[in-house]
Amino acid sequence: MKLGSLRLENFLILAPMAGITDYPFRRIAKMKGCGLTFTGMVSAEGLLRKGESFLKIGKDEYPISVQLFGSNPELLAEAARVAEGVEANAVDINMGCPVDQVVKTGAGVDLMQFPEKVRKILVEVRKRVRCPVTIKIRSGSDMKHINAVEISKIAEDCGIDAISVHPRTRVQRFHGRADWSVIAEVKRAVRIPVIGNGDVTTLVLAKRMMEETGCDGVMIGRGALGKPWIFDEGESVSFPPLDERQRVIEHHFSLLQNHYGEKGAVQRIRRHLVWYTKGLPFSTSFRLKLSGLKEKEAMFGSMNSYFDLIRKEDSCQSSVSAESRSVTG
Repeated sequence: MKLGSLRLENFLILAPMAGITDYPFRRIAKMKGCGLTFTGMVSAEGLLRKGESFLKIGKDEYPISVQLFGSNPELLAEAARVAEGVEANAVDINMGCPVDQVVKTGAGVDLMQFPEKVRKILVEVRKRVRCPVTIKIRSGSDMKHINAVEISKIAEDCGIDAISVHPRTRVQRFHGRADWSVIAEVKRAVRIPVIGNGDVTTLVLAKRMMEETGCDGVMIGRGALGKPWIFDEGESVSFPPLDERQRVIEHHFSLLQNHYGEKGAVQRIRRHLVWYTKGLPFSTSFRLKLSGLKEKEAMFGSMNSYFDLIRKEDSCQSSVSAESRSVTG
């Protein structure tokens, strides 16, 4: 798959998620086979005010795209130039975020209501940078105003290299079912790569999205939380062995600790532990215990005891099954 001059190793892409897709999480996704990662949304105004230090990109996580949000064409274009200057492989303009504090500034999905403003932004950004430029959009504002195809055609006319489509409206936010047919409509309407996004929680669903919509790539967001192995095309099961899960958690914490220090890592790993253990036996009890732990040793001691309990339970069930087969035989 290619985004302009950028060639990706595969079609699986980590979606930008505010407060989640930091360097440690992106690094874990990359190690598991992700073809392209995105930073969380970066304010164009904030980037220009604080400078390059506002962006933290590791040398070992390429290729990476910086996602910018804002509503001023000049500021977005200049911020894109700064992002390219810190060696981002691509720049993405967010036109899909439905969060109130973003929309009320005229940014995010609010931009889709003003096609000519979209054109002005994309023309300015495209003039300012040479790296691939992409956009991320939604279906539209609401079910009466579905204009993903219109915005996509404008993007193509402006020389944008690819479009990511999350087929929910602003009103839906993250509720209801993603309408993959919108992705298919966009794909039929433009010649540049189209990346589908929405309701992909397994590799099987990622491949089904491609088959049903014809999209060129699949962007995975919430489906990757606690499941970075979703990016491993060779992984045939949704849940890896418990030992592998434990190794990933420990490595994730190590990356967090190197990036934020121990205190910051402990604060951040807690919600990831909730995601990493979702669907496992006794996970509700573990999460309740986890909420009261504030020290690294206590947190990991509790996690190790929890995983040992699962192993013990699995061992008992295996013994019972073997004994049952022996008696039946």
